[in-house]
Amino acid sequence: MQSKLRLIVVLGIVGAATSVGATTALMQKLPVAGRFACLNCHVVPAPTSTNPSLNVFGVAFQNNGSKWDRTIAQLRSDSDICTNGFELGDEDGDGRTDTGVTEERSNPGQSDCTLELTPQAWSALKTLFR
Repeated sequence: MQSKLRLIVVLGIVGAATSVGATTALMQKLPVAGRFACLNCHVVPAPTSTNPSLNVFGVAFQNNGSKWDRTIAQLRSDSDICTNGFELGDEDGDGRTDTGVTEERSNPGQSDCTLELTPQAWSALKTLFR
């Protein structure tokens, strides 16, 4: 009986580790995955084999063969005003982050993207209308 219990515990640990390992390997396929980490694709911050639920971006990424490319970058998976590429800092989907990007601009799996104008961008915009 005790050996069966040990086997169940070991299998549970291996199953959880496999899930985490898979998530880490998939996160490395994204241009950036720092600030939101697992929440880019999952509905919980630490998915496990018992709760691997994907958010809308995670489903779209999975449906795209779990690869980052122009197709997934151009989508607005979470129906906000920003493309997945903008949110993950690779607008053209070439796998290289846009200049100056070190972390996600927003979460591609949650409608949280807002566009803010920097003072420099605002100044440049105003000169167009003078």
